[in-house]
Amino acid sequence: MDRAHIYDYLYTESSKEKSMNSRLRHFTPPHSDFGDFFTLLSKMPVDYDSHGIPLLTWNHILNVIYDVYDIPTDVERTVVLFKPFTIEIPEHTHTYFEIIYVLSGSSVHVINQTVQTFTAGDFCILPPAARHMQSASSECDTIRILVRLSAFTEICTGLLKGQDMLSRFLLGSIYNENSEQYLLFRTGDNEEIREQIFHMFGEMLTPDNYTDRILTGMLMVLLLRLSKQWQAATQTVPLGSSDHEILLYVQENYSTITLEKLAAHLHYTVPYCSRYIKKLFGCTFSQLLKQIRFQKADLLLKSSSLTVNQISKMIGYENPENFMRAFKKRHQMTPSQYRNLYAEKKEDLPVS
Repeated sequence: MDRAHIYDYLYTESSKEKSMNSRLRHFTPPHSDFGDFFTLLSKMPVDYDSHGIPLLTWNHILNVIYDVYDIPTDVERTVVLFKPFTIEIPEHTHTYFEIIYVLSGSSVHVINQTVQTFTAGDFCILPPAARHMQSASSECDTIRILVRLSAFTEICTGLLKGQDMLSRFLLGSIYNENSEQYLLFRTGDNEEIREQIFHMFGEMLTPDNYTDRILTGMLMVLLLRLSKQWQAATQTVPLGSSDHEILLYVQENYSTITLEKLAAHLHYTVPYCSRYIKKLFGCTFSQLLKQIRFQKADLLLKSSSLTVNQISKMIGYENPENFMRAFKKRHQMTPSQYRNLYAEKKEDLPVS
């Protein structure tokens, strides 16, 4: 798709978009709850986080793009791009990464209760659980790239293993539910970056069974280029080098790691190591380890022919029954059911 068609798409409202924007403009808080705004947007009821802030999931995002943007429902989605919103977006939080790119103009955002003004060329990467709102602006074109968490835990895992700011940020954002950090890259009028965004839109608007993988690859290249060329990124509450070391060490040794081994590696006492992890990540060592192990198990069930017993041992469960019980508690289905469900979804994808 050429640039003219992409511009036409970005700046022309379809009938469905006009209807949606009309409904949202007539939403009148505080007489209505902000959760109603997002329910109206996605046609799905929203949940709330521990602070009473509307919580958006990946299914909310899929509902919007399927309903409003006429994108086929039979194509898998890990990365989606949204056209500019000119209306105010109330405070919310989410379970995915949100990347804000200002195409032109400037806009005011509130991130974790801190006011931030973005101008043309700014890239802001918000982690899951970030509290975020945007003021209305008819003179600013802001594009959003929304990224499912699995993009980094299952596909672009190489991004987590570097020693740069981006890798530290991604690791900290994935495993620290209380993280308030975000990354801001100021690219100015860099045409190469702008063209990459347009190419991603063009790919999304001509979907087939390769689209999601291509978009994920394009996103990885974009993030690496941002990290390489704009090292002067602004980061709030940065993840320290020792914290990054902890996550990398647990990720690389997840099948055999114990709290005692981790404490010895860091030259900490076991009680201090336990308290430090709790303070840093907002969860216990065992909870952190379980999260990493089950991300590995999810990926192996989707992408390998290993048996459930083999996967159980690979991620550190000597007793497969313990693994299956823990897996069912996490996913409300057995490992075999999970694998079959994913296989059925792949079979439903169209063939080019």
